[in-house]
Amino acid sequence: MVSRFISARVAGPLLLLVASLAVGLQPRERANSAEPAASLPSELQYVPADSAFFLHADAANLWSGSLGKTLRGADPETFNALAASTKKLFGATPDALKSITVFVPKFKDPRNDEAVGVVLVFNAAYDKAKLKAGFDQLLPKNVKSSLETPSDKLAVLLIGLDPKTYGKPQPQDKPGPLTATIREAGTGKHVLVAGTTLANLPDEIRNEDLDPNLRGFRPLLMAETITGIVDLDKDLSVEVRVKATSPPRAGEAEKSLGLLAKLLQETLGTGLKELSKDASKDPAVKDIATILTALQSALKDAKFSTEGEVARATAKVSLDQPFAGALLAAKRKVREAATRSQSSNNLKQIALGMHNYLDANGSLPPGAVCDKTGKPLLSWRVLILPYIEGEALYKEFKLDEPWDSDHNKKLIAKMPKTYANPSSTTAKANETHYRAFVGNGAAFDYLKGAKLPQDFQDGTSNTLLVVTAKDSVPWSKPDELDFDPDKDMRELLGFFPNDACVVALGDGSVRSLNKKISKITLHGAITRSGGEVLGEDF
Repeated sequence: MVSRFISARVAGPLLLLVASLAVGLQPRERANSAEPAASLPSELQYVPADSAFFLHADAANLWSGSLGKTLRGADPETFNALAASTKKLFGATPDALKSITVFVPKFKDPRNDEAVGVVLVFNAAYDKAKLKAGFDQLLPKNVKSSLETPSDKLAVLLIGLDPKTYGKPQPQDKPGPLTATIREAGTGKHVLVAGTTLANLPDEIRNEDLDPNLRGFRPLLMAETITGIVDLDKDLSVEVRVKATSPPRAGEAEKSLGLLAKLLQETLGTGLKELSKDASKDPAVKDIATILTALQSALKDAKFSTEGEVARATAKVSLDQPFAGALLAAKRKVREAATRSQSSNNLKQIALGMHNYLDANGSLPPGAVCDKTGKPLLSWRVLILPYIEGEALYKEFKLDEPWDSDHNKKLIAKMPKTYANPSSTTAKANETHYRAFVGNGAAFDYLKGAKLPQDFQDGTSNTLLVVTAKDSVPWSKPDELDFDPDKDMRELLGFFPNDACVVALGDGSVRSLNKKISKITLHGAITRSGGEVLGEDF
């Protein structure tokens, strides 16, 4: 987790701009004032003024403000679970936090991608032992970290950083590139303030070999600092400031900000086109579309200006948006994507097990373990157990007995997780939707396993190996999908979220079939040597 978070330093400036411009802010006076400032709040005194990246968030406002209350009211289950898990792990719930400050010091060693400081301020005294135990549990064991506890309301977590240097307030008499940004955060007027010192990020993001798609943003990458400020009042508002090295370069940076805003408008437009397919069927999706449309309008109406060495982009979005409905729709979309991803991974593991069985035995497994009379006893799912990390379970089966014999039926309860379809709401315990078409030229026959590639004249990438079936069966039962070319096999497929049926192909790849696939195309994909030409709907 830490590595993934810190690796974002490379993309920090652009990500900051994208997040900032996507929602917009009102202009402020004197962007980089050098006037003396009052003493900084204690949490901000730990931030080096030359940090590569810095972020300060008003956690109390985010959690308990109007937008936070709206979102928590829309999905109390998720937020209550979050509160319970943080309470269990750290001894404190999210509403106990007053502010969160994150900083990444000046980038020095490219081999060290795990160097970050996190400063937490609590509304009341926290349990130091519980907080430390929580971080110890959360962070990888190979990551060096320490927790400094200067007071009963202030905690400093240092990951990959020397406590002697960063575990104490930084010298306030040494201004740096982010001094003005840190002071802005110290005013307490904003819900979020973030900044980056471009020169202190990895050199590769500023070199001459920049990706051609990013060259239009080079003036931003060559700036001294980029600052983003987010406010929550009647509007969700954002301001982006780019401090350049000279007035002419600030003008170039303003053009880059305009280019970025245009790119984001186009991206939102593409997203809206995709959502329009579902919006007519799902009112909640309309809420997402409404918010995206508002963001698109905000970007269109964004104001750009240059004053001296500072370029600005400002915009705002009304908080009178259907955030509650959009949150629930987005949550559902994320859940659907996660379950589809898990189902795809399951099928990848099954297909890999099939190929490993092939390598060891010279053919794919037969559709079932059969007795001497040809009666199916056990599914192919039992046969590939040794090749999906289930060898111990495989050895427990009696292969000369049926799946529901007194002995074998006791093993049904040990179904591997790989066979469980996370999208299913109908499968009973220890039942699977992952089944294969058998007979009449399909990839499998009950008595004999096919060979690759000679038995797949249509091509392994054009032939279905395993599919997600509509009906689930006990995983060890030899109950597959009998292929009948005279019937419509589409009725046997399980079309889960977004009308997609996840399948594995003979080459081991995984893809989704759309519900609109034709009968002819599906039947052509089922046969391994039928000579059919698959339609564009495959």
